[in-house]
Order: sequence, then structure tokens, then C-alpha cells
Amino acid sequence: MTSEAAYLTELAEILWPCGGTLGRGRDDSPFNGAVPLRSGAAREYLPVPSAHNPRIILPVANRHAAARGVAAFAQRHSLRDRVRLVLLTGAFASGVAPLLLRDRLRVASGHAIEHALSAALDREVVIAIHVGPPRANRKPVLLLLTPGGRTIGYAKVGVNPLTSRLVSAESEALRLLAETRFSGITVPRPLHTGTWNGRPLLVQEPLPVGDQTDRPTRRQLLRCALEIAELEPLREEHLSACAYRHTLAERITEIGDRAEAPALRAALEGLPDVRLPFGAWHGDLTRWNLACTPRRAFVWDWERLTFGVPIGFDVLHYELNECVQAGVHPGVHRWLDSGARLLRDPLMSGAGVRPDSVSTVMALYLIDLATRYLRDRQAEAGGRLAAIDDWLLPALAGLEERAAHEARLSC
Repeated sequence: MTSEAAYLTELAEILWPCGGTLGRGRDDSPFNGAVPLRSGAAREYLPVPSAHNPRIILPVANRHAAARGVAAFAQRHSLRDRVRLVLLTGAFASGVAPLLLRDRLRVASGHAIEHALSAALDREVVIAIHVGPPRANRKPVLLLLTPGGRTIGYAKVGVNPLTSRLVSAESEALRLLAETRFSGITVPRPLHTGTWNGRPLLVQEPLPVGDQTDRPTRRQLLRCALEIAELEPLREEHLSACAYRHTLAERITEIGDRAEAPALRAALEGLPDVRLPFGAWHGDLTRWNLACTPRRAFVWDWERLTFGVPIGFDVLHYELNECVQAGVHPGVHRWLDSGARLLRDPLMSGAGVRPDSVSTVMALYLIDLATRYLRDRQAEAGGRLAAIDDWLLPALAGLEERAAHEARLSC
């Protein structure tokens, strides 16, 4: 059994402790090493595109919910993605998909997560599940639907210590944000928090995103990032005296004897003592967690909300993830220029980001990102940007030189 098929059976044990097995649609032959059914008749789910490469898991018996699940979890940012979406949605809506996709995840009858969600929301719930690519923080995101295919909400379940911590952190963040009045941002309301199978469970309302929303323009991105920063009163401090620098140094120490730690520590200690503005950051602001209309931004996935960080991190994070879509190394090279231009925008200058601090903020962001990846062990899980010695440390070395040059020019 492949590692992905093994992950799928482990996930089945968490979501459906009544038991699950992987097999084929036309026979009862399980994959080698599959978890056996323990009782009752099985419900069937389709791992798409296959059990060896699962990205979404859809109910066989409800084609309306399955078609909605395909549309909800599709990344429609290229012609290829749009064509795939049309074909998959049509296959499920017509009922043909179960004939084309052979792999099945069969779940025995008994108490399952659908029952817990139905009880929490006081209505019948059908689920479709987003699994996503391998990475340390991969966890199931459940699309909650009525039997007719109307979206009710989304649920997250922790599956290991890291993802359990993130689900709990997002539950706390959404409770805080529910008391916040944004002028241009909408965030999901929490509908239920609790546990399932001994693991944290969060249910939140769906946001009205779809064909009427799009990726942000440059100005929308900057305004959104600054409004998030203002979740706490903005303040300015010298890098040497700020609490953030001390916390970041502690985080580097906590990653222990990792080979990258000395370079990160030296980079932090070598940055110029410039004055920086501090505020809050979303922590993972990307095209997958942000959609906009001309007047409003819709932002979700608040599991890494953090306070007291240099202003500009959210903008840099969004831009880096955009730049690397066509390749990590050329993307990082572009980001070194485009990220700096974003930080020099008049909106960022108005928030206190000075010209002599641009490269320092970018370097701090990379050090922060590296410590996150190392702590979460993203490289071991196969994360796309996790090999920091391959791209991040060389980029950081260049930024150290730029930061020193900018500081000298301001003297």
C-alpha cells in the first residue's frame, strides 16, 4: 500500500471509527494492508483522482453533493483547472463518475462524524472532504452539505499534534474575530467547536465566494493586509529592543540542532537595528485563503493568526506564493524584486514601513518562515517550499547585504 493510501485509511479511522476499507468499485478486493470493516453494511466514498493520489473524497450515493464538492474544492486559476472542473462536475452531476473512478473507500454503519455534525447543526449533513497534497499541516477539511447539495459550512478535524494545535488556534482566532468590526473584510463565523474521536473539531460558516469573487488587486491586497495588521494598535520599535526579535530568537533555539539553525541565528543577529512598525498578521494569506469583490475581501483559514510581528509579512507571504507557482527558483528571484516594490508602496509607507527597513522586513519574514517549516518538519512531509537550504538561505544571504546597504544610505 502506498503512503497516500495508508494516509487515507488512517484518516478513515479518525473520521469513521466504525471502520473503513479501500477497495474497487466492482469487487470486494481491498488494497493490501487496508483496514477491515468491523460491522454492518458499507457506505461508499470516491477518492479523487484515486486512492493512491487522493485530493478530495466524495460520496458515491449523493451525486448532487459530490458535484458540489468538486466545485467547492477546485482551484480554478488556469485553463486546465477550469476544464478539469467542468469535466468532473459534469461526470458527477450525470452519475457517470462512479463508473469511471474505480477506487472506493467503504465505511461501515455505525456512529460517524456525519452523525456528530448533524447533531451539532441540528440538521442532516452530507460531507465531501478535501485532503490536499502531502505536507506537515495536512488535515481533512469537510464541506458540509444538505442532501440536496446546498452548502451549510466547513469543518476541520485535527489528525496529529500539529494539526490539532492549528485547529484549536483557529477556533480561538475566530472567537476573537467574531468580536471585531472590520470595515472591508468578512471572516467566517464559528458554528460549533468541540471534539471528535478525541481530536479538536471546528465548524464554521461558508463565505459567499465563487464566480463573483476573484484574486485581489495589488491595492486590495495591501488594504486587506493593513486592516489585519490593525487588529492590534500599531506601534513602532527598534529591532534590537522589540519583543518579536526575542521571540524569533527563542524559536530558532527551539528547533535544536537542525543544520539550518546557525545560519538563521547569524542572519537575525546581523540585521541592522532599524525602526519597524508592528501589528498582527494572518500568517497564511494566499490565493487559497482570500477572495475579493471590488468592495470587500473574504478571508478564511485563520489558524496562524499572530500578533506583534513586523507589518508587511502578509503581503510578502501572498506575493511569494504567487511568484513560485511557475517554479521555486525563478519565483523567488522575482519575489526579491516584487516583494520590495510592494513594501515601498505609499500605503505601506503610510503604515510606517520605511525605505531603509524594506530588506530587513523581507529577511525577518524569511527567517520566520524557515523556523515554521523546520518546527513543523515540512521537508519530511514533502512540502513544496520546505527545502529551505535550497532556496531560502541563499535568498536570505542576499537580503542581509541589501538590508545593510539600505541602513547605510539612511545614515
